Amino acid sequence: MYLHSVYKMSSMKHITVMILALGLMGLLGIIVVDEFMMASEMGGEFDEGILALLNNALVGVVGIVAGYVTGNSGKGCTCK
Repeated sequence: MYLHSVYKMSSMKHITVMILALGLMGLLGIIVVDEFMMASEMGGEFDEGILALLNNALVGVVGIVAGYVTGNSGKGCTCK
């Protein structure tokens, strides 16, 4: 019974991290596409602030996922 609940909680963590990463990437994609569409309609240039936002957000997503994967890979260690 205990093992089943631990497995269930572990799979919830996987799903939560996946939803977090995919949702943030989707939101950033929508922002960038909208900004490109506005720039092309108005005949103006692409806003550099959006590129900075995209860069910082991508670094954050990579950091979150890398931290999760690194923390999750240490389960097999029997160090004392």
